[in-house]
Amino acid sequence: MIDFFQYIFIVISLVYVGIIISFTIGWFGLKIYNPTTKKLSTKVSVIIATRNEEENIQYCLNDLIAQDFDKNLFEIIIVDDFSADKTILIIESIIKSTSVNIELYDLKSEKSENFSKKTAIQKAIEKSNGELIITTDADCRFNSKWISTLVDYYENSGKKMISGPVSYCFPRSFLGKFQTLEFLSLISSGAGAISIGKPIMCNGANFAYSKTAFYEIRGFEENMKYSSGDDVFLLQNFLKTFGSKSIGFLKNKNAIVYTKHQNSVKGFFNQRIRWTSKSSGYKNFFLILTAFSVLLFNLSIISSIIIALFYTHFLWLALILFAIKSIADFPLLFGITYFTKQTKLLFFFLPLQIFYPFYISFLGILGNLLNFNWKGRELKK
Repeated sequence: MIDFFQYIFIVISLVYVGIIISFTIGWFGLKIYNPTTKKLSTKVSVIIATRNEEENIQYCLNDLIAQDFDKNLFEIIIVDDFSADKTILIIESIIKSTSVNIELYDLKSEKSENFSKKTAIQKAIEKSNGELIITTDADCRFNSKWISTLVDYYENSGKKMISGPVSYCFPRSFLGKFQTLEFLSLISSGAGAISIGKPIMCNGANFAYSKTAFYEIRGFEENMKYSSGDDVFLLQNFLKTFGSKSIGFLKNKNAIVYTKHQNSVKGFFNQRIRWTSKSSGYKNFFLILTAFSVLLFNLSIISSIIIALFYTHFLWLALILFAIKSIADFPLLFGITYFTKQTKLLFFFLPLQIFYPFYISFLGILGNLLNFNWKGRELKK
């Protein structure tokens, strides 16, 4: 029986390493996109679903107002999801002071509280005038060339959907640095997967797609029962309908969107549980294989440590698995931190590697069992 466990752990590790290597090859195979100098003509709708963002919305909108993209070609549509703070007042004040087309839609007018982020985005798209839909979040910050870089890539790549790079704002606390490094591993994995023609994930904070294509796949209709997943489910539906060549990752420093990390351990776990909660709706084989291989490989490390309490030679297996994971993970993390100019985060690589098996195993189980709280509202899985 013991030999059987060793064999299973080794097989799981080989699958995991194979997947991570493929993501790494994909990441380094992505070329930096250099925008053209031609005049851009695509009409754009930037959509922000917001709730209780009085601390962030002003900075987000100021960055959008300062974009170098033709102001006659883009609009900003904000859908407020029952904010209980000064978010709406701040937005209304900014609308009065700028010539940029900003529209505010208050979900309170719907006289219902059965809404999710997907509902908010869907309603914003219905009101939009742009052909290219760009979604982001109210706590995000942008380079002034963000929209023009996205649109240039859209017009010249022929992609129907674009995933862009996202990073946390440069963190100072240990928790912030841990979150940033872990988050960048997700972003680079998603980018690498798109690069090799196996798209599995993206991030709604920097996400763009054709409105025509969105309606062609009937939007979020198939996955409305899940509170989370406005980005990943849409990515998978685009993949199923239009194929992997319709999806691209924009690797350009001006296209990086910066967002805030969680300030508390509770907030961090609640956010990750929210992200994990949609996994029961996955249908794509490679996405399911990736999710299971990550979970099982990390469970293998923990199991080896537990078994080592009774069979000491299993401690060597645990150390070997840990070493395999570290060697496989490092190149990808180096690639993304070099791109975002955050290589100093790699000082936290080993602490992350030690903690990660316990964290991801705990999260993988609870994320499929518990409901989660989002900005004061409990949401169902």
